[in-house]
Amino acid sequence: MGFSSLIKILPTRVYRVYKGGFLLDLFRGEREPKDTNYPEDWICSTVRALQPYGISEESISRIEAVEGKGNIEELINLYPREILGDNHIGTYGCKLNLLVKLLDSAIRLPLQCHPEKSFSRKYLNSNFGKAEAWFIVGTRKISEDPYILLGFKEKVDKKKLFSIIEKDDSETLVSLMNKIKVNPYDTYFIAPGIPHAIGEGVFMVETQEPTDFTISIERRCGDVVSSDQKCTINLGWDLALDAFDYTSYSEEEVKENFVMKKEPISLSSTGKIYNLNGGSYMKSCFEILFLEGIKDMPLSFKSFASVVVLNGKGYIVRGREEYPVKRGETYLIPFNFGEHRYIGDDPLDILISLPPAM
Repeated sequence: MGFSSLIKILPTRVYRVYKGGFLLDLFRGEREPKDTNYPEDWICSTVRALQPYGISEESISRIEAVEGKGNIEELINLYPREILGDNHIGTYGCKLNLLVKLLDSAIRLPLQCHPEKSFSRKYLNSNFGKAEAWFIVGTRKISEDPYILLGFKEKVDKKKLFSIIEKDDSETLVSLMNKIKVNPYDTYFIAPGIPHAIGEGVFMVETQEPTDFTISIERRCGDVVSSDQKCTINLGWDLALDAFDYTSYSEEEVKENFVMKKEPISLSSTGKIYNLNGGSYMKSCFEILFLEGIKDMPLSFKSFASVVVLNGKGYIVRGREEYPVKRGETYLIPFNFGEHRYIGDDPLDILISLPPAM
């Protein structure tokens, strides 16, 4: 059978030009939580981050050592079939076709969008775009109530958008957007092309396609001002702005189109399982399960799975093996782990991110 153990993912903090991480530190159980330039924790990643200083391997998920291997890529290279499965390897090779992060921003991030698969294939030499799903874990009030910006609320076209970008007019750009207050356990699917920004004081699990492609229409992020080349990922403004969805949405339409539907799979006295459904495009990229108030629940997967323990403490049990788990911990379940149970001494809330069904 080979390797089939639960893989504990250690904090894998990644440099970003913006500051954050206080709530992430609290979640991880750090004694002195603080905001730094390491506001992201890449917990299911074989993606190399695009950094101001080049392409970085700091974003390869660190693991509790297995046979001397200290990150998930090294372990996959040792046990590819056991962790990924033959079908996955045949289609995607020995890389995770999924990226999961913990992200906590202390500032409003720049307005941006991400490409869809067809755009990436044509212009970015990749089979993946960067569709994202946001599960809000926690919030804090910094200068105002926590919020996100999502979708243009008034009519704007490519020419008008570029004229505002040229002027570095952030105030006008923000005025074009829907501003939506958010609370813990809110969920959104960020479809490719939809303009968006995470507001200050928002801590989330971000499940996405495995790339770092971001087209930013604001040059400034915190104290850093980026070049047009970096903002457009070397595409130039004319081509980069073709990636945007210029549809105007009311706030109600944003919620109807982009809030993930919470579909019950199993509801019982020992816990609830929901599928978070963001629509057909999301299903082509990844799937997400939300386990709520779990006291005793069996599960099995046909792929590897990323696990974030949102609340509670207990065990993941397989046969006679018991793995203690608690809030703030992250795991990767390998392909051949098989049927197992989630046992909550203190009822567990868990978010599970899965690759698309094959």
